[in-house]
Amino acid sequence: MRITVIPNLRAAGAAALFEPVCARLRDAGAQVVACRNEHGLPSAAGLLAALEGSDLAIAIGGDGTIVHVAKAAAQAGCPVLGINGGHLGFLAGLERDELDRLPALLQGEYTLEERPLLQVNVCKPSGQQTYLAMNEAVVSRGAVSRLLDIHIAAEDTPVLSLRGDGVIIATSTGSTAYSMSAGGPVVNPAVPCMLLTPVCPHCMGTRTHILPLTDRLMVRATAEDGNNGFLTVDGEENVSLDTGDYVSIKRAENTARLVRLNASTFYDVLTKKLSGGR
Repeated sequence: MRITVIPNLRAAGAAALFEPVCARLRDAGAQVVACRNEHGLPSAAGLLAALEGSDLAIAIGGDGTIVHVAKAAAQAGCPVLGINGGHLGFLAGLERDELDRLPALLQGEYTLEERPLLQVNVCKPSGQQTYLAMNEAVVSRGAVSRLLDIHIAAEDTPVLSLRGDGVIIATSTGSTAYSMSAGGPVVNPAVPCMLLTPVCPHCMGTRTHILPLTDRLMVRATAEDGNNGFLTVDGEENVSLDTGDYVSIKRAENTARLVRLNASTFYDVLTKKLSGGR
């Protein structure tokens, strides 16, 4: 079994786990391929190259690390096991004190959770830029601009209009990330949906909208002072939105597959991680 191991070397906890993880996998008979960047995480292109021919990927770090690796692994058709080497590790399938379970990977003794991704297209007069989101895409105001006027439609049907700091378009996986911090609901990741969560709306009664994943959304945002808005994808990509630009969001063709080696359910993890546990 060929396993590619990707640590986030900027995180001390992840760096400390890298060699013990590799050693346990080799002792169990795995062919281990190390994909590391001394300055942090490998690029998406570097990950895709390293994952070619791999049966499984292991991401060592926090949730940001797991999201970064899982999106590349989805494009490579490879499942990914997240090992919590960060703080929260909500997406991790293994904790740092559970490394003795790693040999079970070679016996096929694990479960897979499928997590839909979003294809996020930024449409500009000069062309189109495409990104993948596992947690969320956020359209927000710039650091010095005033409120944004945001209009969201599903195809040609208006869904939500608001004035505020921005809007979060999240997957059910991302419901426990930025969307929850902005007052959105917690959604079991088995539920295929998108969440539209306003950020500091300047109106009363605006709540999260939950939409089917079959919808294709069109998001337009304008700032009343003429400054640009911004699109941020999973906290990794930041794109300036000029007047006339719009963002198109739909379900991506690729699906992330997360490996779980322990018996914890979503509700177990929810209770432990979001009540201050580790």
